[in-house]
Amino acid sequence: MQLSHYLKAYSCEERPNYTTLFSTKNASKILLPKKKLQAIENGTLSPSDEETLTELGMLVPDREEEKQSVLNLIDEVNKKSTGLNTVIILNLDCNFACEYCFEGDMKGKLYMSDETASCVVDFIKQQFTEDKTSMAVDFYGGEPLLSVPLIKSISRDLQSFCQERGVSYGSTLVTNGSLFTKKVAEDLVPLGLESIKITLDGPEHIHNRYRPFKTGKGSFATIIRNIKDTCGIVKVGIGGNFERDNWEKFVLLLDYMEEEGLTPENIASVKFDPVMNTFQGEPSPTDYRDGCMSINEPWVSEASLFLREEIMKRGHNIPNMGPIICAVERKDSYTINYDGMIYKCPAFVGKKGFVVGDVRRGVEDYTASYRLGIWKNEECSECVYLPLCFGGCRYAAFIRQGNIDALDCEKAYLDTSLEALIKQEIKYGR
Repeated sequence: MQLSHYLKAYSCEERPNYTTLFSTKNASKILLPKKKLQAIENGTLSPSDEETLTELGMLVPDREEEKQSVLNLIDEVNKKSTGLNTVIILNLDCNFACEYCFEGDMKGKLYMSDETASCVVDFIKQQFTEDKTSMAVDFYGGEPLLSVPLIKSISRDLQSFCQERGVSYGSTLVTNGSLFTKKVAEDLVPLGLESIKITLDGPEHIHNRYRPFKTGKGSFATIIRNIKDTCGIVKVGIGGNFERDNWEKFVLLLDYMEEEGLTPENIASVKFDPVMNTFQGEPSPTDYRDGCMSINEPWVSEASLFLREEIMKRGHNIPNMGPIICAVERKDSYTINYDGMIYKCPAFVGKKGFVVGDVRRGVEDYTASYRLGIWKNEECSECVYLPLCFGGCRYAAFIRQGNIDALDCEKAYLDTSLEALIKQEIKYGR
């Protein structure tokens, strides 16, 4: 047996005779005595230890075969997929005037019609082939809660379809939170709503600057009231978007949440991310440039590590490091715009060259337009981080150059941050 190619080893300051091992392929981690690492090299590792490390993906029979298996991993996942995931953009309207909104000038009084909604339901049913056992729908906007009747109608149809097939159905909702009242929650949960994600951009004074109502009035107090009223009815996750000059202030939001009883017992998850700038050739608020163009920017690593630590030490749930397969690469994942046009990712909605079909005609081949498998090259295959990256974010590549012809390599970020990220998880028993 050999040490996996997809393995990172880090020193352990608290226990100098141990090494922290992390499998980027399996997202497994272990604190291993250095003498056992030596035993691996000498071929004297005990059978029980060999079995344990093999189960963790840290020992493999052949490193070259392992590399090939990772190159084929997404293909295998797609072959075995039994779920269908669809993002439905109900409208491009909003009651907020967010300073950095990536939808920018695309927004307006643009709503999905009943006829298009019927076609959406038919398309989803057609894609839900006999091998499928679960259906997930994510309602999106604009602000999706400006289209509550349509959410109910689509949910009823799909929930009934899944019940007849004896398979599971669930929906989620990405909302600014201002319209998610107790009544709305009580209406949507019986129709399959399982969780929502609400954005809070820091403490009240910062959030109200970046996410005001169109009238200019602050939205923070309304959102907090709605979260308190609904977190006992449905799982509420909190997201937030920070920029290079305000990320340290997000600790004040975490403190406020704790004071208001929005603790891990009531909030399903918390995760903050940097605002991404937009490609200046696209419809967008082009005067906004205080976000990032790449996850590799040093301030992003500093901010992300700091905020993740603050979230974890308060006991909130936040995703662990591990392989993530982008929706672009997932065969059974689609984004449907309000007009019935189909994309592979919400970030590409309205962008020329990224439509992959429509709900009336079906889906066309998008291998070239989305550069599927762009990471299947010699350099990526040799990279220990490949399972954590798979070529990075297509949209991040797009905002830098206006196309996705090059990789969004995350190596610089992972070189800088992964050790600290893994040690955070160990520290908090994750």
